[in-house]
Amino acid sequence: MTANNDDLRHYAIEVKPIGAACNLRCEYCYYLGKGSGHSAAPALMSDAVLERYVQQVIAIHGRRAEIEFAWHGGEPTLAGIPFFEKAVQLQQKYGAGRRILNTLQTNGTLLTDDWCRFFHDHNFRIGISIDGPEHLHNIYRKDAHGEGSFARTMHGLELLQKHGVAFNTLTTVNAANATHPAEVYDFLREFSDFMQFLPVVESLPKAIDNGNVALPPGLYTTERAGQLAPFSVPAEAYGRFLCTILDCWLRKDVGRKFVQVIEAAIGNLTRRPAGLCVHEAVCGHCGVIEKNGDLYRCDRYVFPEYHIGNIMDVPLYDMMQTNRRFGEYKLDSLPSACLHCDVADLCFGGCPKDRLLERMTIGTSPSGPVPAVERRNYLCPGYKMFFQYFRQRINRISISERLF
Repeated sequence: MTANNDDLRHYAIEVKPIGAACNLRCEYCYYLGKGSGHSAAPALMSDAVLERYVQQVIAIHGRRAEIEFAWHGGEPTLAGIPFFEKAVQLQQKYGAGRRILNTLQTNGTLLTDDWCRFFHDHNFRIGISIDGPEHLHNIYRKDAHGEGSFARTMHGLELLQKHGVAFNTLTTVNAANATHPAEVYDFLREFSDFMQFLPVVESLPKAIDNGNVALPPGLYTTERAGQLAPFSVPAEAYGRFLCTILDCWLRKDVGRKFVQVIEAAIGNLTRRPAGLCVHEAVCGHCGVIEKNGDLYRCDRYVFPEYHIGNIMDVPLYDMMQTNRRFGEYKLDSLPSACLHCDVADLCFGGCPKDRLLERMTIGTSPSGPVPAVERRNYLCPGYKMFFQYFRQRINRISISERLF
């Protein structure tokens, strides 16, 4: 019997059980300075909100879809093992017979044998945030005392290995490590089979009390972008970084290691789902639930302008249906340059949050010309460099015959 679309209906709902609370003070963190709604009491998601979250996430998925519970922060291990034991019990209660996956993103510094035994016993998949070898990682990833976190992160990673817990690595590409791609890759490949590279692009807030980063461009954003934060990766440096990562992967690890942006490019090239919202045509299926039950449109848009509602008041399914316009904005607002770009089918304009470059355009209406603002992705030169290079390399070595 063939499954219909409703059978396989899937959402990616992240949850922040401790909000922005974290034991580190990473300089580029876009969550540290969130407003009082994310940092105020309660310190931990209540049992009532947890139960409603688990129940509704299971309910909105199709009968044959794998249901992912994605635990994020801040640092989610601050919630403690008993919290996650309750979450697993609720998943068993409401999701009997369903395929359920738990993923958790952590800085690794608080992991213990007990945590890793729990992850192993309940088949959690862990994401470890690490920015490369010690001299690169410690530049931005420090604790409240200004001490680098590398040694503690590596200890947590070793505990995951000791207990046989599946994990991947998430590496930000920032102003410090962008010029060391081969060194970063060679370091990660010693222990990571699946690597994610996330470009750091943030603008500074215009008011000192508005957090550490500004509200990003988007459907409900009216103000213009401010000055770029100094830790942001230069656009062309990001492109060169990814080109070198591709070379390293092709030379050493095809079929053995997986790099998310490369997998996404291969997916788009072969007309399969990219699996990376940044390089898909539309988004909007990835909501974020805060510790008090508030739902926001995206992890990068947890601001009042992008608040949808609260799962204690409105069904999650109904709220997620309202996110379609937000998701379609990604494609509808593509700048004119993207419409004629030779890598648009691989890039899809990147994330709207990075559309920091503005220029005036003239549109038309029944009453005549209408001035408008067109927003272009800050990373465009880097994306174009990488995706053009990717396509050339694929064609040159006929890797498609080896991979697909």
